[in-house]
Amino acid sequence: MTEFELFKNGVKLMALYQLTLEQMDLMKGSKIYSQKIKQKMNYLEKDIESLIRNPMKNLDHTDEQMMNTIQNKIEMILDLPLEELIKIESGNE
Repeated sequence: MTEFELFKNGVKLMALYQLTLEQMDLMKGSKIYSQKIKQKMNYLEKDIESLIRNPMKNLDHTDEQMMNTIQNKIEMILDLPLEELIKIESGNE
């Protein structure tokens, strides 16, 4: 795997963790929610973030629009009703 491929996969991983953590916040107060699991996820996210921090920082400075677009897509996914989430095509079908 090239350094750029590793970086792209790292950005995707960070986006997935952000989605997961934000969704966990919405589950607070339910039987499913676990503060212990959320803390573990936070620690793991920070560890992964530290590995890709410099490439992320460089990308943020060189392509702020792309970083904003990624953040907007994360928020869009979080706001989708379940029915719409199911309809998203993977592109592999």
